[in-house]
Amino acid sequence: MPWIARAAPAWLAIVLLTSAFVAVGRPAGASSLGGTPPCYDGFQTLQQVDDSFSWQEPTLPFRTARWSGSVFLLARTDTNCQIAEVRVEYGGTVGGTLTLNGDLFASFTVQYPESFADYGTVSANAYGSLADWNPPAGMGPGYVAETNFKINARGADEYVIQGLGAAAAVVDLRASFRVPLALLGQTVDAQIHVGTNLCACSVTPLTLPVSPYWDVYVHAHEDDWQAWQSPNAVWDYQSGDSVLLVYTTAGDAGNPPSYWQAREDAAEASVHWLVPSGPSEGSGFVTVCYTADVAVCHPVWTRTYGRAVSVYLRAPDGGADGGGFPSTNYETLEKLRDGAIGTLTTVDGSTTYQGWADFTSTLAAVINAYAPPDDRTWVNAPDFDRDRQTTHVPGCDPCPDHADHLATADAVYDITVAAGGPWNRAWFIDYPLGYADPRYPANLDAGGYATKRGLFMAYRDALYQETGIDEYTANAWFWENAFNRCYGRVA
Repeated sequence: MPWIARAAPAWLAIVLLTSAFVAVGRPAGASSLGGTPPCYDGFQTLQQVDDSFSWQEPTLPFRTARWSGSVFLLARTDTNCQIAEVRVEYGGTVGGTLTLNGDLFASFTVQYPESFADYGTVSANAYGSLADWNPPAGMGPGYVAETNFKINARGADEYVIQGLGAAAAVVDLRASFRVPLALLGQTVDAQIHVGTNLCACSVTPLTLPVSPYWDVYVHAHEDDWQAWQSPNAVWDYQSGDSVLLVYTTAGDAGNPPSYWQAREDAAEASVHWLVPSGPSEGSGFVTVCYTADVAVCHPVWTRTYGRAVSVYLRAPDGGADGGGFPSTNYETLEKLRDGAIGTLTTVDGSTTYQGWADFTSTLAAVINAYAPPDDRTWVNAPDFDRDRQTTHVPGCDPCPDHADHLATADAVYDITVAAGGPWNRAWFIDYPLGYADPRYPANLDAGGYATKRGLFMAYRDALYQETGIDEYTANAWFWENAFNRCYGRVA
């Protein structure tokens, strides 16, 4: 499906989009890479490292390889100053010189999360597609230049110079690799490898820039953003943004702690599906605070993986109707919102919220703790509009959305639209998609469907492994309807 940009919303503008949000539109004048507007033209050199080397075989036939040059980390932005392309470039504009003496070759690749020692595994961690190279593929004086495209399922490429025996000098050598934006913020290795296993002659670490943009996805349960707010979350991450996932409830459904803990693990399986493997991972309680008459603080459980941060607020699950469960004293977000209860304690007992304003202020503090308090941040939530979120199909007419979804929508509405919050915001349809409400026909293409299904099935598989519960098979028709749809609006 087309990549539809989201323009900055007009105040309280209600616009129903007929297809999914699949990218974040950047307001003109926003900064990137720590610079100031206007955006620079073309590529900017972020790092230049001399990666020259000289190697000689210690025994007969005493073959040699010598490289004189540098490797460059380059980036360019689009007209809205968003990082649009990152390249790792051997030789740069002036090129380098490679000298080979003997029947050996030099391989140029980009590796992540680590370089290789055995050339047989060159493709395992390779990333990046060739964007430009010199000399072109073919015969040269004493060498052959080879472009090996798509050496793995990620579509990574390799540039190779093969010596033909006699001494050969390749001048003005350049190989420029376009690196996936999903790796922004990570460190890749620019690797020049000589021979099958003769020499990992040059391995140069380069840390890719970090985009200043954040996409926040707030929803009630551990499987919600995958089902109702994707494939947007995937495309946001792949475009280079950081992603903050906030789960307002534990999704416990009145079950013992092992169940909601397994659901959190399953949600992280979706994150691992989203993020290329290799980045550091961490978890723990983080204290977030806001200022009322005095500073008010609450601990929240977080997990981090690459540029993805997950925050679990662990409010009790309210059930579909918001009535709650005996195991959590029938406390629910709906009741807290409506004033039916004055306090709400998290399922792990880590904190107690003293009213709805305390909870919503904490939610705002979570967002502010990670994402910029301006239009570089998009906050995505379930739609607060009851008509849009109510299903109308035979046998289920009307069927309201889950009570926790609606309470979460109201919480985000209170800190954004009602409070004049500084972030861009988008609102997504939930259960009507699963029920195939005719107002929301299938609108995702094969790629969008595969992405959404892959995310959800990563969650399903992990949950099944820990609990034996197969969330997909029990209602496959419902989830398949959801995988084919994504609807949202800006308001």
